[in-house]
Order: sequence, then structure tokens, then C-alpha cells
Amino acid sequence: MDFSTPPARSTPPQNDALAIGTHYPPQGLERIHPPRIAKIVFAPRTHSHLHFKSLEKRIHTTDDLTYFASTAAYARIQFLLSFISSAVSAVPTPKSADGFSPGISGILAILDKLDELAEVIPPITGPRRFGNPAYKTWFSAVENAVGTLITDMLHRADVSVEAKIELQGYFMGALGSFQRLDFGTGHELSFLAFFGGCLFLGALRDASRSSNDVAESDETGDITGKDILWIFSRYFQVIRKVVRQYNLEPAGSHGVWGLDDHFHLPYIIGAAQLRGIQEKYEAVKEGTGATDRPGSMLPPTTKRKESDYTKYGMPRPGAVMNRTVVSDQMDVNIYFSAIAFIYEVKKGPFFEHSPVLYDISGVPSWSKVHTGLLRMYNAEVLGKFPVVQHFGFGGVLFPWTPFNGGGGAR
Repeated sequence: MDFSTPPARSTPPQNDALAIGTHYPPQGLERIHPPRIAKIVFAPRTHSHLHFKSLEKRIHTTDDLTYFASTAAYARIQFLLSFISSAVSAVPTPKSADGFSPGISGILAILDKLDELAEVIPPITGPRRFGNPAYKTWFSAVENAVGTLITDMLHRADVSVEAKIELQGYFMGALGSFQRLDFGTGHELSFLAFFGGCLFLGALRDASRSSNDVAESDETGDITGKDILWIFSRYFQVIRKVVRQYNLEPAGSHGVWGLDDHFHLPYIIGAAQLRGIQEKYEAVKEGTGATDRPGSMLPPTTKRKESDYTKYGMPRPGAVMNRTVVSDQMDVNIYFSAIAFIYEVKKGPFFEHSPVLYDISGVPSWSKVHTGLLRMYNAEVLGKFPVVQHFGFGGVLFPWTPFNGGGGAR
């Protein structure tokens, strides 16, 4: 085979379910109505009737995995994926951390602490394939500090500290495995749960914002797409540093036929950002009521090829093959920041080390990319026993109880 020329985009024959946007059933995403799910948002200062408890692993068999898809926890995860995708639509990743609510500032302070500890706990020198032992030192240092930081965040947001027992479990689960020295999609799922728990409890509210500044403020606690993007981009930034510095092994990796060795969520969120720009442009073009032509996420540069960008300034899915475009977009779009990390840590032709992402680059629209990535997440993360067997269930935020159609449990 001539490896100098990229092959035609296609998925591996032994696992054709990875074809983006084709084989995965939505698994209930369309049947969940976000406003009804949002009834699980608990009013601050009224948590005395809620019974928070330590997280427990409940997925031990394939029957448990089947039941998981019918639980309130699963429905809330689906709501979060839908809500985040909607909130970040057509919103660029912010460049500065200004104007956040006390709760969001508290989350950012926790992530800053993780970064600081990584700076003062260097990796231990010596040959090893995966997993530097210094990671355990870092993890223990975070564990010792995070309880106080989460308590401070809850106090700032005027939320009951009783919630800390569940929130802290999800946060520590989002940092990788202390025992296995690895990190994967199950860990980033825990961060999604941590974020969702803060959202549901009202810890991210900002009473100072006007209704014109927020989307769906009555249902989601006055949080904007900008807020979400800053929280998740900062989390991914810190975790990439930890993965690289301590050489963490991919957890539950599909090898070369996985989407990414460690991550999935940044691709969903970043595709949602770009999907929104595409849909706004199409609304203008088709005269469906939109009045403003969507702008580019970044001003033009002389190094861009016309084939990598649409005429209204949005990078095409295939632009991931152009490192100049990736460099241009990585600070304003989370999908491209994930691609930039791949270019940083992997060597050789892109189509060899990341064939699934290479296949996705041939999909014609960000709308199809985003829809396919959500379906892939349901199948390859939420639907895979090795990934979700480690997810914890508490008494309030993500309970192991049947979903009753209104966001709660029977």
C-alpha cells in the first residue's frame, strides 16, 4: 500500500458500527423533553428533604447495563448532552474568564488548583511505557484539597453542603484511575455528572444577569453557552496536561479504531458549536426568518485554503487535516482543540493514527457530525459495560431508579 496518500474514507470492516451517524439508535434522546427533565433543578436552600449519599457502583452485569438505559440517571445524562449542545450552538470558546457566577468561579478555582498541583509534582524520571507513579502523588494531593474547595464553591453559591458527598465523588472520578493509572471516556462522563449536579442544584446561578443574557434561565439556572464552554475547555486543558505529564494509559481504548484514546465529549461540544453557525447560515440562505448572516469564528488569514472553509467563514469537517486551520480554530472551538492535542501527542499520517476521526472529516456537514457523535456516545460510552461499570450512583443527582418521564424517579 502507498502510505503517502490518504486512503478513501471508510470505517473498519470488523466494526462498521463506528460509521458516523448511521448505525446508532438514538436510545431515547429524542423522546426526552428537556423542559420536563429540567424539573429536577432543585431550588437552593431547600435541600433538607433530599438524601445525598456516597456513590455506589451498580452496573455489574449486562442486565444491569440494560436497566441503566431506563434509569433517571441515564435520562439526566441525555438531558445534559442535549442542553449543552443547544447552549453552545454558534458560541465561540471564550478567551477570558470574566463575569462568571460565584458557583462557576468556584469550579474554575478547583480546576486551577489541579493545574497548580501538577506544576509542583513533576513526573518521576525513568523508563516506563504508561503511568508515571507521580500521578498517584498528584491524585492524593487533589483528594486532600478538593473537599474544602467544593465546600467553598457550595457556600459561594448558597447551596447546601450536604450535596458535597455526591459532587466530590463525581469530581474525583473525573480525574482518572488512581489504581490503573489511566484516563478515558468514563472519567470524562464523571465530570459531565459533576457539572450536571452543580447545574441541577442551582449552584451555577447568577442572579445578577438579565433575562436577555441567558438561555432558558428558568430551567437551567442562568447558565450560558459561554459559561459551559469555559468550564469544559478548562477541564479538558487541565486533564490533557495531566495525561501528557504523567503518561496516563487510555482507559477502555478501542485502539486505533477508537474515536480518541481518551476523550469523546470535546468532539460533541465542538461540533455543536459549529453546527449552530451552519444552521444560522442555512436559515439566512433559505429565507426562514433569520435576519443576520452568521460571522466567522475567526478573521481570515492568508494561509487558509478555500477548500477548508465555507464562504461564510466556518471551517469544514475536512479542515482537521490542515494543521494551519487547526491552529487557527483551537482557541475558539473545542473540537479543533481536541484535534490539536492529537497532533501534539501522535506522530505519523493522521489517517493512520486516527482513522475514525479521518472518516468523520469526510462527512459533509457539522449537523451530521454532531448527530453521529451523540449516537456514537450512546453506543460506545453509555452502552459499553467496561466504560460505565465504574460510574457511581447516588441518592439525589444521578440515582439508580426508574425514569418516570418528568426528570425524577418513581
